[in-house]
Amino acid sequence: MDRAKKKFASAIDGLRSLHNRTEINVDEKIQSEHCRFTRVVRHGLPEDPRCFAYDPVQRLIAIGTGRGHIRIIGDAGVDYLLKHESGEPVLHMQFLVNEGGLITSCGTDSIHLWNYRQKTAEIVHTVQLSKESVSCIHLPVAGKWLFIGTDKGNVYFLCLNSFLLSPYVINWNKAIDLSCRVHPGPVRQLAVSPAENTKLLIVYDKGIVVQWNLGTREVDRYPLDPPIKSVNWHFDGRQILTGNVDGSISLYNHKKSTEAIQRTTPHGSGPCRPIQQVEWKHMSETESIIMFSGGMPTDDGLPMPALTILKGGKSATVLEMDWPIIQFIPLNQNIWNSIPQCPHSVAVLLKHDFMVLDLNQNGHPVIESPHAMNIHESPVTCMAYYSDCPLDLIGALTLVGTKQRNKEFSARSWPVTGGLGRECATGHQELVVTGHKDGSLKFWQETGEHLQILYKLKSSSHFERLEEMETSDKVSHAVKYIELCLESRQLLVAGISGQVTLFRFTKQEICGTIAVVNIPLLGNLSSNLPNNDFDKSPVPNGPGKEIRRQRKIVSRESTNSLDTSDSGDERIVPFKVRGAPVKRPPGFVPELACFVPWHSHAKVDQITTICLNSSYGIIAIGTSSGLALVDTTQCALIYSWTTNELYGSDPTPAIQLSMQLSDAASPLESPISLEAPKRIISEQKQRSFDARRPQLFKTQSVVENGSLSRGDSQRESPSSGRQLNTSSPSTSSQSLERSMSTQPQESITSLSFIHSYSKKNDSKMSPCLWVGTSAGASLALNLILPEDRFTSTIVVAPSGTVVRLKGQVISQSFMDNTFCIISPASESYKEAAKEQSATSPDRSLLNRVNTKASLAPQYSSSIDSNDEISQILIVAAENEVKVVALPTFSQLYVQKFDEIPLVKATPTHIRGYPCLMCLSAAGQIIMLSLPSLRILQTSTIFPHSVEIDDPLCQKTAFSDHGLGVYMASQTEMEKYTMCSEIAEQTGESLGELFVPCEMPEQPKNNSFLKGVSSIFGGTPRNDPNDIDAILSENMGVKNSSGVNPMRSVARTIPGPSVQMDRAQAGGVSAGQAAAMALQNLNERTEKLNATVDATENLKNNAMSLSSRTGKLVEKYEKKKWYNF
Repeated sequence: MDRAKKKFASAIDGLRSLHNRTEINVDEKIQSEHCRFTRVVRHGLPEDPRCFAYDPVQRLIAIGTGRGHIRIIGDAGVDYLLKHESGEPVLHMQFLVNEGGLITSCGTDSIHLWNYRQKTAEIVHTVQLSKESVSCIHLPVAGKWLFIGTDKGNVYFLCLNSFLLSPYVINWNKAIDLSCRVHPGPVRQLAVSPAENTKLLIVYDKGIVVQWNLGTREVDRYPLDPPIKSVNWHFDGRQILTGNVDGSISLYNHKKSTEAIQRTTPHGSGPCRPIQQVEWKHMSETESIIMFSGGMPTDDGLPMPALTILKGGKSATVLEMDWPIIQFIPLNQNIWNSIPQCPHSVAVLLKHDFMVLDLNQNGHPVIESPHAMNIHESPVTCMAYYSDCPLDLIGALTLVGTKQRNKEFSARSWPVTGGLGRECATGHQELVVTGHKDGSLKFWQETGEHLQILYKLKSSSHFERLEEMETSDKVSHAVKYIELCLESRQLLVAGISGQVTLFRFTKQEICGTIAVVNIPLLGNLSSNLPNNDFDKSPVPNGPGKEIRRQRKIVSRESTNSLDTSDSGDERIVPFKVRGAPVKRPPGFVPELACFVPWHSHAKVDQITTICLNSSYGIIAIGTSSGLALVDTTQCALIYSWTTNELYGSDPTPAIQLSMQLSDAASPLESPISLEAPKRIISEQKQRSFDARRPQLFKTQSVVENGSLSRGDSQRESPSSGRQLNTSSPSTSSQSLERSMSTQPQESITSLSFIHSYSKKNDSKMSPCLWVGTSAGASLALNLILPEDRFTSTIVVAPSGTVVRLKGQVISQSFMDNTFCIISPASESYKEAAKEQSATSPDRSLLNRVNTKASLAPQYSSSIDSNDEISQILIVAAENEVKVVALPTFSQLYVQKFDEIPLVKATPTHIRGYPCLMCLSAAGQIIMLSLPSLRILQTSTIFPHSVEIDDPLCQKTAFSDHGLGVYMASQTEMEKYTMCSEIAEQTGESLGELFVPCEMPEQPKNNSFLKGVSSIFGGTPRNDPNDIDAILSENMGVKNSSGVNPMRSVARTIPGPSVQMDRAQAGGVSAGQAAAMALQNLNERTEKLNATVDATENLKNNAMSLSSRTGKLVEKYEKKKWYNF
C-alpha cells in the first residue's frame, strides 16, 4: 500500500512539474572546447617516499615514492611531478650530473632513463631484467656506466649511451670466499674508488664486503666480524670507513683489508643498533666530518631515529628525528670525490618529512624551505579555496604571519636553487585554507603555482574538554567546515564534535572574552518547546543583552538565548570555553562560540553544513536533526527547528509551488521590532490569530506578524485544550513524533543566504535563507531584519515553498534576470565595527553580480511579459539538477543523474562564462552550462569512486575560473583547472628544470706511475684503468647461435621519443617503408630457420650423448670388481 502511495505521489509530482515548466531559448556562448581538465601543480611532501637523489651541478633534488611518482624540486616555484605508468614503487634513483637525465629503478625490475631537458620530461630508454631483481644502483660523477646490484648477489654494468648490458659480470660465487658456505644475500651498496675507477666495493646484505678489481678480477675481502652495513671511501682512495651492525665504525686500509686500523663505538660501549648509512666527507685535507644514521644504544627502549654528526673528532651532535630516516645525502661544494668535498649542508629524507640541515652552524638547525613540505603536519580534514582573493587580505595575513615565523631556522638560504620558477598563469591572488585534525587552520598563498604559508590559526586554543570527556575518543578538535567571508574578514569554523566559532580579523592585539550560545537539543520536541510563562519574561532596560555561557546566564540582560539546561533532557556538550579574558595577538580573534549538544555518547548530533552572511549578521548551522540560526550582532540564538518543523507540517513528496493564502499579509510589508524572541508573543494576540486560522495543507505555512506555524502547531496540541480541524496532519505534536519515529532522520545538507523571492508571484525580493535537506527538499525562509539590531530581534518566517528533487541536495545557487551568477551581499572590512554596522540604516542587502554582463547568456528570442524571469534558482541534488524561474517557480531545465549520482557542485566561470562544476560518485568532474545544463566536459580526477559522505569530498574544493584543489594523498595537495585557456597559459608559463651550465673541471691525477709505460717506449698498451675499454670488451658479440648472451638477463625497451626520433630521422616514403618491412621479414625468416637448424643440431647432439652414456653405463655394469 505504501509503495502504491509513493508511485501515485510521484506521478502527481511529475504532472505538476510538467504543468509548471516554462520553455525558453537561451543563446549560451560557452562551448565544449572551452573546457579541458589539466593538472597544474602538486605541493607537499610526496606520500610514501622511498629514495631520493641530488644533482650537485643543477642543484635539483628528486624524490621517488611508493606510487611510482617522482617529484623534482629546486628553487622556489620549481616543483615538477613525473609518473611511471606502471605505478610500481621507485626504489633507487641517480642523476646524470649536469646532463639533464635521471635514472630510476622500479619494483618491476625495470630501469628507466628520463630526459628532463625539455619542459615535459619523458622516458627515453628502459631496461627490463628478466631473472633478477635490482637491489641497488651506483653511478659515479660523469660516469658512462651504471653499476647494478641484484638480489642474487651479482653485479652488472649498463652502458648509458646504448642502454645495453656489458658481458662483464661479477658473480657472487667468485666474489666471496670459498670457505663461505651460505649465500651472501642481495647487493646492498656499490662504491667506486675516487682515485682508481677500477676498484669497486661490494656490500652484501649479510655483512660481507669485498673489493673487486675490474681490470685484474682480483678480490680483497674484509672481515665479517662485525658484519658491515655501509661503506665510504676517503677522497684519496687509500682508506675505507665502514658502519657496522653492532653500532661501531671501523677504518681500513684498502691494501690491508684483513685488519681494521681503528674501530670505535660513538654511542658507548654497550649494545647499539646497526648503523644503516655512513658518509665520510672532508672540509679540508686534515678536517673530516662523519655522518651516520642509526647506531643508538639499545637500552633506551624503542628505537629512536637519529642522525649523528662527528666533526673532526672535536664535536659530536646527535639529532633526534620524529620519523625513521630513509636516506640522507650531503650537499657538497665540490662535486668530485677525489678532492675534499666541503659539505655545507645535508638533506635528510624521513618517512613523513624532508629537511635540509646546516652543517656550518652550531647545532645544525634546519634551513627554511620554500616548498610546503608540512601540509600534513596534522592530517588535513577539510579545505576551502578562493581563486580570486583580495590583495589586501593576502597582505594582512602575510603581515600577521611574519610574527609566527619559526626563529629556530638557520640563517642560511635554501641551497637547492636549481631550475627556473613558474610564472603566474592566472594573474589572480589565490588563497587556500586547510583545516586539520588538531583544530588548527593554515592559510596558504597559491599564487603563481607556488604554495607559501601565510598564517596559522589554532581554533582549539579557546576550548577545553570537560573532565568527564577526557577519555572519550569521540571528542576531537578536528575542523569539519570552513566558511570565510573575504570582504568582511569573518571566519566561521565548525568542529567535528559540535563546536562552532566565529572569528573576526583584527590588526591589533586585543583582550576580551568570548560570547557563548548553546544550541537547544534538536530531535526532541520537549527540549524545543517555548517557555509558556510569558509574563515572567524580563523586559530589556538598557542596551545590554543576555547570553548564555556554558549553561549559565551571564548578566548582560537579554532573553534571546533559550535556557535548556534545566529542561530535564540529557544533553552532552564535550567542550567549554575558557572563561578568563585572554590577550590575543593580531589576526583572527574568536568572538562567538556555539555548541551543538549531543543526545548521548551513542547518538551524536553532527554538524552537516554551516553558512555565514556578514551583511545579514546571521550564522546558520545545519545538523543531522535540524537547523539553528544565531545573531552575530547580539551573540544570541535566534531560533532552532527540527528538520520536519521547517515544512510547517510533515514532509511529503509533493511540490507545492502555489500559496493558497494569497490574501494573507506578507511579513515584509509590516516590519516589526520585537523586544523578545520571536516565538514569544502575547497570549491575546495568539488567541485572535487561532480564531481566524484556516485549514493547513501540506507544504503550506501561515505567517502573521513574524510568528511561525511551527510554534503555533505546538500550541495546538491536545494538552493545550485547543481544537482544530483534524484533517491537517500537523495539528498535534503526537502525529509529528510518530512520523519522526517511523521515517528516517532528515538532515540539513545545504544552506544559502540570498536576496530573493521566497513565495510564488512575490512582488519584491527580501533576504532569504534557502535550506536543502537530505530528503531532496529545497526550502525558503524569510528573514526580517530590523533596523536596530541591538534592541530588536530578527524574525524568521518559513515561506511554505518546497522544491523537490531526487536525492540529497548538495548545492543551491542563483542567477539574476540577465543570467549572471549572483552571490549574497557582504560587509566590507572597514564596516566591520559592530556598533556602526548594527545601527547603519543604509546597510546594503542587495546581491553581488559575479558574471560580466557581456559574457552572460542571452535570450535567443523575445519572450512574453508573463514569462519574464526575475531570478533563477539552480538546485543540485544527487540524482538531478534543476533550474527554476523565480518568482513563478516554474521549471526551466533539468538534468538527470540516475546512474551515477553527484556528490559536490559549485557555480564557476570558464573564460568568464557561467557554468556549474560538479563531482560525480565515479570520481569525475562534470561541467554543465548555465542555465541550460548542457554537459560540456566529463573528466576523471580520481581513480576510484567517491561517496557523498567520503572525507575526500571535504578535502576537495572548487572555486571560480574553473579552478580547484584537492588532497591527492595524505601529504600532497594538487591544483587543477577545467578551463582550456588557463591550461594553455599554464603550459606556456612552465619554468625550466634543466638550465645549461658548465661542468666543473675534474681534478687531474698527477700520479707518477700512471705515465711510466708511455715514457719508456715500447708498443702502446691499453690503460688498465680504462673502465670503458674493460666493460665494453666483447660487447655486442653474439654466441654460436647468433644471440647476444646478455639478452637472457635483460632486454632494452626504447622509449617513445627514441622511436619517434628514429622515424623522423628515417624520413622514408610509404614504398620505402614497405620494402624495409619486407626485408626485415625476410631477415626474421632466415633467423628463425637458423634457430630451427640449431635446435635440430642440439637435439641430435643430445640423442648422441644419450646413447653414448647408455653404452658407457652398460659397459661398467658388466665389469667385475677385479677387472678395475
